[in-house]
Amino acid sequence: MDPATASPLSTWRFSGTLRTYQAEVLDRLTPGGDDPLHIVAPPGSGKTLLGLLLAAREGHRALVLSPTVTIRQQWLRTAAELATDGAAVSDDPERLGDLTVLTYQLLSVTGDGSPFDDLARAIWTDELVASGRTEADAATWLAELAVDNPARHRSGIRSRARRLRSRFTRQRPSELARVLHPNAVALIDRLVEAGVRTVVLDECHHLLDHWAIVVAYLAGRIRESGTEPKLIGLTATLPSPDDETEFENYSHLLGEVDYEVPTPAVVKEGHLAPYRDHVLFTEPTPAEASFIRRHESLLHDLIRQVLSTPDALSYLEQHLQPSDPPDSAETTSATETPLARLDRAFSTDFALTRSCALVLREVAPQHPLVAAIPPALLDRCTTDDLLTVLSRFAQTRLLADPAAVRQWEYVRRSLADFGYALTDRGIRRGRNPIETTLAFSAAKDHAAVEILHRELAGPDGDRIRAVVVTDFVEHGNNRGLAGDAPAGALRTFDLLAVDPVTASLRPALLTSQHLRVRADDAAHIAATLGDLLGEPVGVAEGIGPVRDLQVRAAGSGRVVGAVSELIRRGDVRLLVGTRGLLGEGWDCPSVNTLVDLTTVATSSGTQQLRGRTLRLDPAWPEKVAHNWSVVCLIPSHVDLDDDSESGRLRRRHSHLWGLSAEGDGRIVSGLGHALSPPAIEAWERVLDKDPSTSIGDLDAVLRERWPSRSTTRAEWRIGDAYRPQERETIAVRRTSRAPLLRAGQTASAGAVAGFVAGTAAVGALVAVVAVSGVSLAPVLAVALALGGGAVAATASALRMLVRSLRDRARPAEIYRAAAVAVARTLHEAGRIGRIDEAAITARPDTGDPTRIRVELGGPAADARTIADAVEELFAPVRTPRFLLRIDAAGLPRIPVIERLADRLSPGRTLLAVPRLIARRRGDAERFRDHWQALIGTCSLHELNGVQGLALLRVARSADSRVDPAEPRARVWG
Repeated sequence: MDPATASPLSTWRFSGTLRTYQAEVLDRLTPGGDDPLHIVAPPGSGKTLLGLLLAAREGHRALVLSPTVTIRQQWLRTAAELATDGAAVSDDPERLGDLTVLTYQLLSVTGDGSPFDDLARAIWTDELVASGRTEADAATWLAELAVDNPARHRSGIRSRARRLRSRFTRQRPSELARVLHPNAVALIDRLVEAGVRTVVLDECHHLLDHWAIVVAYLAGRIRESGTEPKLIGLTATLPSPDDETEFENYSHLLGEVDYEVPTPAVVKEGHLAPYRDHVLFTEPTPAEASFIRRHESLLHDLIRQVLSTPDALSYLEQHLQPSDPPDSAETTSATETPLARLDRAFSTDFALTRSCALVLREVAPQHPLVAAIPPALLDRCTTDDLLTVLSRFAQTRLLADPAAVRQWEYVRRSLADFGYALTDRGIRRGRNPIETTLAFSAAKDHAAVEILHRELAGPDGDRIRAVVVTDFVEHGNNRGLAGDAPAGALRTFDLLAVDPVTASLRPALLTSQHLRVRADDAAHIAATLGDLLGEPVGVAEGIGPVRDLQVRAAGSGRVVGAVSELIRRGDVRLLVGTRGLLGEGWDCPSVNTLVDLTTVATSSGTQQLRGRTLRLDPAWPEKVAHNWSVVCLIPSHVDLDDDSESGRLRRRHSHLWGLSAEGDGRIVSGLGHALSPPAIEAWERVLDKDPSTSIGDLDAVLRERWPSRSTTRAEWRIGDAYRPQERETIAVRRTSRAPLLRAGQTASAGAVAGFVAGTAAVGALVAVVAVSGVSLAPVLAVALALGGGAVAATASALRMLVRSLRDRARPAEIYRAAAVAVARTLHEAGRIGRIDEAAITARPDTGDPTRIRVELGGPAADARTIADAVEELFAPVRTPRFLLRIDAAGLPRIPVIERLADRLSPGRTLLAVPRLIARRRGDAERFRDHWQALIGTCSLHELNGVQGLALLRVARSADSRVDPAEPRARVWG
């Protein structure tokens, strides 16, 4: 076919009914134009059909690139239903069709390293040639540099690669071709010559590095042919912006998102199954717990040993007692008291000085300096405090002293054994043995068994089709626990295969190299699978409860599809595998229960795994999916802090939408859709080492409210109208001990202020009268002044009381005003754009009037920034730069009145000024001014010196206003 005269895809037709959002995308995004199309939609929402219809409208030959063979097959099947001529669809790179579907790997780059490194090396060579070297000489010099001075060679490659990454989409195709395999270059040239002008990029979140080079080269070659390419990017989730350079590469190719389909919308329209997220908490096995306790004890012993040396103690003393005297002619270093020096140390570096004081008390409790600090002002010494001081001591004393090189190396190597890297920039934490032990604990395998027991005991137990997903087939690190089987799919399957309850599900293990079943099920499954594959499947000889099935390429697309069919039929009701095989692209609508044993917490990975259970099941029209996370926590009675598992749980659920665990039908993101408020409070108590709460108690709280699948389906209200809007929400609680405005104190202090002002005013009037010649008895003058003060005091007190009671009757308005003050300050500081203050609302919770929800609409990024700051404002105080004192709200800013107010009501209300605002004093002062204009009088205090430490202690003793059960969420609909 001559590409110049052909009308590719013009006869393709879809005879079915488009979904609402599919029709909206086709209507909103007009064909033609040079800009790419960028669409985000969840798995199962019909992206394949939508991508084909968008490509057909463009009227050019099209190429679809997919990340896996399984996904490629989905595109081929859907395209065959639309095409009138089967020959128009091809997956053969040697026989291109009007629509050609290939994997990204066919156009992959060469080598194991970064393609940008290869390109940087080539550019470095060109630079040397331009400076007068021959090409051979330049290549030889670079090779010698890599051997003689590898650090300098890496630095040169890295700096050039950074520049390339930021502009690689604008590179000439001839330059990009230098890092592609010749076969890939030849294939791309054939695609361009065949008339391909539209490129559909499925699961385009992969376009961050290697594959982005391929797409950039293909787009550049199409431009060279005289036509602007049409890129259509489809993904279930955007890549994480954490790696700014790679995310910039992605955005250069596809631009901003043109249309996003939220998962709840697809569920409410009936095109995905309703679902609910669950969490099961467990604790390490006894052997793992013993290892953890020994590890932490050794780490603390190491740090204490280093910080107990005379050199370390000297460092602590010099930091806590700086020798440089203050700029004063009256004070010298000899006469300055230890407390005054300590005050200067706190003023210079508050956070480090506090950690030094804690460490000194830990390693030398009898040191005289410890007595200079009131014990009530210091908390317990944590691992973070020890590491902070060790890092600064190592940099200040060991790294700077050539004679201390052996001690530096000893500390560096010792910390490496615990997962910490000591460098000239400080201490960086990697994945330490404790985190690894918790992440791959054998207790999680037992938790998977417990989850399936609960699911099978429910009213829909006979419908359960479950998948258990792990990170690895076998993990190579057994954490020194000799005799333990390595973590991974094989270990998990072995446990599930021998449990009498889960064995009834006829479990199967599927990896790229293994297809394993129970010995009792082997003959039946082998025969059934052989019928599906059209070839015999053997059973390997062996002993024990499991057998391997002999099938070619266990992880191939054909075998995966056949096993999925066994699940649909019910011959296999439990599948165990890795996320590499059963994650992105795997399609088995019968699966309704996911047990996630992976360490995935990224947006893309989490969304892809959850998408496996959301497909509609024709055999169960009322299908409801359950998605389980398993978290291994250190018990309350073990005095060891590790937030790796809890942090992963928070990150994972921050990417997901789901029904609120409170049962109110709200659709939220964050932990609020997996854990109810009582469960979150119990979880926090375990993390805080509260001996009154165990992990078993936490599990009991979770089991108290475990809604049935039918209840979940009813709460989703499928088919009801909805608002496709997203809002950030912060939940705060009113506190009787420290409200934002105090009626009694405000009225009392207002009376004092009125009395002082009224007495002064009447006294001045009396003085004027006396000067004018009118004679007044002294007693009468004093009586008039005091009477005027009393009248003014009464009026002022009533006015303050009315205002305060009004505000207490409408507390939500005060919290809304606080959020507005934050938003105005952030806008004036240039942190966010202008925001519509009408999009900031606050209302009491209908189920709990003491809880107030502050909701923020508007642009998502700006709303998130404001919400972060508001949450920080009302959260427990840590170590802020500024504190905002608000307990004298409504009073005039007169020092004597503030002191009188303190005596009338000595309690203080102190809030941490959010970090984004506290970075510059001017921004903090603007925030104070906005607070005064919107709420009432306040004062700003910068934390420095011992006085700052005392003020911080007072602030930390106050009640937190952020709801500990559900502090933060996004609300949809």
